[in-house]
Amino acid sequence: MVTLRELTAQDAPAIQQVFAGASAHYTRGREMTPEEAANAVALYLAQARALPRRHWAYGITVAGDLLGLLRFRLRSADTVTVSYVLRENAWGNGYATQAVRQAVPTCFAHATAERLEAKHHPDNVASGRVLDKAGFIRIGVSNVRTEDGTVVPYPVYELRRISALTVPG
Repeated sequence: MVTLRELTAQDAPAIQQVFAGASAHYTRGREMTPEEAANAVALYLAQARALPRRHWAYGITVAGDLLGLLRFRLRSADTVTVSYVLRENAWGNGYATQAVRQAVPTCFAHATAERLEAKHHPDNVASGRVLDKAGFIRIGVSNVRTEDGTVVPYPVYELRRISALTVPG
């Protein structure tokens, strides 16, 4: 069973492992260093203390093992962006789908926004299936410029608050 939990400073090594291998390819484009992981966790913890709060980060755990990260942020008065990533060795077990489904009510509870938005790397079709299963609808494409200047068309999905009330669990 998947559990979402608040992060702690001790989670940096696990977060570094999340952003490694193919997971890094689909997110950052490169693996995270130990220092970057510690800085990222410190940032997530600082964002959790900010008032008003606009960013949330949760560890995705199974049987106490932190195997992923789910984040959401209030992007505008009406939109919350959702992102998630799992360690590569945790793929294919339905964990991301369970985590996103759990996060939807939390996102709407913490923000007044009427819609959630998510996108995924175009080569990561499994991530699109996660969003489909969680009730999101594909609405278009966002051209994302990579560090090397290449433009990559990321599929974009949304879930409206009213639709979230009818998504099967």
